[in-house]
Amino acid sequence: MIERVAVTGIGAVSALGIGADATFDGVIAGRRGFRAVTLFDAADARCRIAAEVRRLDPELVASPEEAADFSRTDSMALVAAAEALARAGARDGRLGVILGGTTGGMLETEHGLLAGPLDRVDPRRVARLLSHPLDVTTQRIARLAGGAQRCSTLCAACSSSALAIAQGLAWLRAGSVDCVLAGGADGLCRLTFFGFDALGALDNEPCRPFDSGRRGLGLGEGAAFLCLEREGAARARGAEILAFLSGAAAGAEAHHITHPEPSGARAAELIRRALAGAGLEPSELDYVNAHGTGTVQNDTMEARALHAALGEHAQRVLVSSTKGHVGHTLGAAGALEAVITVLAIHRGIAPATAGLETPEDPTLGHVLGTARSVPLRAAASCSFGFGGTGAVLVFESASTPLRVRSQARVERVVVTGIAGIGPIGELTPGNVERFLESAASAPGGPLEPAPITLLDAERSRRFDTHAALVTQLAGQALVRAAVGPGGVGLVAGTAFGSVERSVRFILRAADRGVRRANPAEFPHLVASAASGNASIYLGLTGAVLSVSDDATSAEAAVATAVDALRLGGAPAFVAGAAEGFDPVVAEILGPLVTAEGSVLRSEGGGFLVVELESAARARVATRVAQLEGPWPLASAFPAPWPRDRERALVLVATPRERALAALNASAWSTCPRRSVLRASGYHEAVSGLSLAAAATLVGLGAAAEVLVVSSSERSDWVTLFREPETAR
Repeated sequence: MIERVAVTGIGAVSALGIGADATFDGVIAGRRGFRAVTLFDAADARCRIAAEVRRLDPELVASPEEAADFSRTDSMALVAAAEALARAGARDGRLGVILGGTTGGMLETEHGLLAGPLDRVDPRRVARLLSHPLDVTTQRIARLAGGAQRCSTLCAACSSSALAIAQGLAWLRAGSVDCVLAGGADGLCRLTFFGFDALGALDNEPCRPFDSGRRGLGLGEGAAFLCLEREGAARARGAEILAFLSGAAAGAEAHHITHPEPSGARAAELIRRALAGAGLEPSELDYVNAHGTGTVQNDTMEARALHAALGEHAQRVLVSSTKGHVGHTLGAAGALEAVITVLAIHRGIAPATAGLETPEDPTLGHVLGTARSVPLRAAASCSFGFGGTGAVLVFESASTPLRVRSQARVERVVVTGIAGIGPIGELTPGNVERFLESAASAPGGPLEPAPITLLDAERSRRFDTHAALVTQLAGQALVRAAVGPGGVGLVAGTAFGSVERSVRFILRAADRGVRRANPAEFPHLVASAASGNASIYLGLTGAVLSVSDDATSAEAAVATAVDALRLGGAPAFVAGAAEGFDPVVAEILGPLVTAEGSVLRSEGGGFLVVELESAARARVATRVAQLEGPWPLASAFPAPWPRDRERALVLVATPRERALAALNASAWSTCPRRSVLRASGYHEAVSGLSLAAAATLVGLGAAAEVLVVSSSERSDWVTLFREPETAR
């Protein structure tokens, strides 16, 4: 039987106040958080208002010395996470922490960038950007909570934190952890504010979602987290259950980087899938917290999607958007709206849509004017973002009677497609040994030919090297797996995204004026731009997102794909990591220095197509290798011992002392060790190339099992590839 997942803690920071109840009370009272921007100079922008968080005090959760090093995003995230943990109360067992976001410490980076002359990109002034990537906030939250068994950092534009909550559901159902702290945080910064302003997407008055006279969105900032745990554990310790998280669905449109697919067909499918995953019919849904941004195209699409998904119930089901109160908080929006949805169910109050006076579609059940007191059995929270990425969460009342549902057996995961690239070319079965030559010394710098030249010039004309690499590698892996793109998901790992491109956008906007910023440039600067662009180019409509975990982002991506497979997120995923050569990153971080000498920076990466074994068998796919893990390397070595040391091999992707010490204390210590570092050069996606090489070796029969060990400054992972069961 599938055990229900309970929400036992919530926390929020928004323009309406510090705390989940303060935010919800403000929404119910009809307050609106929009004021003149104070965090930076917006005098030259078309829009000059935003929903900024006021009276933010990071010393509520940290010492003055610690708080001094926090980004604004860190501060909001830690305050919200601490509230969620406190409300959940004392807990035991393994904790997972999952953060969705888009900006990280960008505001602090901008302060450094603009502190000197604007005539050039000075890498010394960009260093703070590299010290505040998205996953830093995740690690700070884990420390606040007293440690975590697993951590994950996701970026899928405006659906980032909704996907984080969905991943939390997958972790709990899989038994990976006992409790999950999942949510998101995003602070306002010039990059997003000026970027949306350049697109002409902002209303210079508080936004009016779903109104016939709406003129754009209103940006906000904030953070929100939910504590999730299995019902039995929550009841055993006497915790208050606020609601149940009963279903989730994620997918992509493969349509356009900024414009939604106008029919709403894909969004409607996600709503139907989320309801089905919860075991609910549209007749049992009472409320929808809509994405409702206030832009003309998005609101029209979402209204159509609600009609298509709910049918005759669309007029009965109450619908509202809370962005007119708290603004569009980007990567934090899904979690903030999930917290509001949980409180709406818990208190029996459906919020109204601020600014909505004349609905464009009066046949929807809009909540107009004031909030409505009404019992809510089940509610959905919808999130849709750049690149057509979307996620829908379904919550139910804590008083909902238990429905018996069978638990699907945990299936093996297999690799059916592989792609990798480095300075010596594409990784293939015929040249994999060249990638493992320890005497090789890869040249530093970009690849030749440039990855962008291998794509269709018209369809990739705004791609940078990072997006081109993700598209090229994901496409090659899918071809080698002989799987069509329909329904396939994509998880792309990256440590930094495109640093130089972001820096140049900010400096040009500051130097030439915000109104002269290139509107076509901004959508390609968010961390999930590469995965969004690749999904559109390749036609992928499964869940699409990016993950960030420094030099182990490839393992984090593959682990996320495996979680999503087992939750039913797509029939197959293509997952891995790629990094383009970024001059700013190269100058700041330089080569990798090892005991054997330095390894120059280059570019490249690797991707795998992963499927449940039953799906691969059903389509008679070649199962190259059986995948076990990836596992975070914690106190005990997580991989099973080698079955045959004579045919076992270890690939060390990034040699750091913590992981090597654990390896040396394991039964794998006597197995031969190899590395792709010398032949590939160093970049933060070298572990992706290592995963691809390991799977290739198993597929060739050159090894019966290959263990990949990877490390970053903050985490260590191990991944095991074995011959498929029938091949042994």
